[in-house]
Amino acid sequence: MIVTMRAFLACAALGAALAPAPAAAGCPIPGYTAQKSGEGIVVWYDKYIVPFRTYAGTAENPPPTKEQVEARVEALEEINGRMLGDSLQFEPFVQQIIAHYARADDFKGLDNAMAQKIYRPGPALDFTAMCIETLSGRARDDSFAITFYGVTVGLCDRSGLRGLVFSEALINGAVEGRCRPNDFYLKRYVVPVDAGTNTVTFICRKDAHGCARQ
Repeated sequence: MIVTMRAFLACAALGAALAPAPAAAGCPIPGYTAQKSGEGIVVWYDKYIVPFRTYAGTAENPPPTKEQVEARVEALEEINGRMLGDSLQFEPFVQQIIAHYARADDFKGLDNAMAQKIYRPGPALDFTAMCIETLSGRARDDSFAITFYGVTVGLCDRSGLRGLVFSEALINGAVEGRCRPNDFYLKRYVVPVDAGTNTVTFICRKDAHGCARQ
């Protein structure tokens, strides 16, 4: 049985080894179903991308066309590849968040909109490709998480280096979560396209120096 992010995080109070539990409604949990022949890439977009873009306030109205979705799945893979390939690029961003909340006991109020206000020039970060929320472990809102969505299985398998910047990483909501296979489609009926069905979440648990790194 696949453990969802929110179900897993709800168990955090059982011990420090587990990831923190969500403080409130935050990043969505995209429903996962096995691939079905005949499903279009628009269906993939509706299931795995729209919930996150809606949460971040970047949902499209009217919905994108099939051609636009095809272009975006390719763009998302490029963004995810760059952002998940080296977590060290998040060090300035994390330090800015820590500095902003240095006099606070928690990260209350941190979400995509607040994160964009906090961030100053540094490595290019695409906030439309990530979902930021606060989590609760030993205390309310004492951690924050950055989730990347629509991640292909290849990128999911290679994501790492979390201990250098972040406290923990979740794959599809679990510390030892497994990467799911991609949804497969044909672009223009001839070009194979892999649409990612995974989420990768980096967690920062607040301590005196920034993230409680492992």
